[in-house]
Amino acid sequence: MYEGRLFETNNEYLAFLTRFGSPVGIGAGNVYYVIKPTEVFYPKFVDSHNFKYSDGSDSIHTTIQSALNACVECRDDYVLVQTSNSDWDLTSVLTLSKKSVHLICRSGLGYSRGATNACRLHQNTAATAIFAISDANIEIAGFYLKPYSDVAHVTIAAGSYALNIHNNFFTLNWGSNDAEAAIICSGDGGAWGQVAYKNFFESMSGDDRTVAAIITIGSSATGARCDENDFFLGDGQIATVGISNAATKGTVNHNNFMVAGSDGGFTHCIAIGSYGAAIGNRGCVGDGAIITGGVNDITNVDNMNAVNGGAIDDLD
Repeated sequence: MYEGRLFETNNEYLAFLTRFGSPVGIGAGNVYYVIKPTEVFYPKFVDSHNFKYSDGSDSIHTTIQSALNACVECRDDYVLVQTSNSDWDLTSVLTLSKKSVHLICRSGLGYSRGATNACRLHQNTAATAIFAISDANIEIAGFYLKPYSDVAHVTIAAGSYALNIHNNFFTLNWGSNDAEAAIICSGDGGAWGQVAYKNFFESMSGDDRTVAAIITIGSSATGARCDENDFFLGDGQIATVGISNAATKGTVNHNNFMVAGSDGGFTHCIAIGSYGAAIGNRGCVGDGAIITGGVNDITNVDNMNAVNGGAIDDLD
């Protein structure tokens, strides 16, 4: 019945997965649900969705890491986190160490950029990242992320390729001038994929601090991309660089950089490698602040600052 069925949107596909569990006909793996036992709908949800897969794993979990642990590498498993009225308080980093696992909050996927606050992941007791990615083809989407002060939201290990980190809301919590970037790629981590796509990054801590970069991608990460994200700084916070992408054939395209008047800023919005590309970025920032690095007339075009009502400024 469903052979050859086409899904026009990611949400339509997820709705199908939610209704039919693990439809063999479209090649998906297991679908695991994560729900707090304190939610009022928990008993009925369990009655409707709880079962065991043929590998002996349970369909419902009460912690995100338990569901991630149940996934099998390359089976294309989905972990769907349910909405909650309160934060998901984390006591350790969430490890995504198996290829082709998808971690998603469906209720968070309502905005063109960023996410709703349907599922708030709060790293409030451990000085670690929220996510540690150490394998390829991993998807994270639909989450409102509250990090531990001065610690990254996401760390990406070397060898973690073809990622898709999209439609999340990153709250920036900087308590010192040594604060880490929100997304940190090590070695060639982040190569050949979207390190950040359609996310929203916004300052929240209220401390007058400067961070070296909000996203960092190394020169070994060929083909790493950061496209169509929004960045908004206030609260006295300054980023020396918004997106630092040194990757060969890396892209930083169509991102927006905003500041709350004089109460925040970017020394440079983008630092691009000489073998990358920066196209169509815009910043409510001063003259000379859009791009640093790269090669004039080759690596960057059609980038705009706020000077003189938005003059094209590709020679920064």
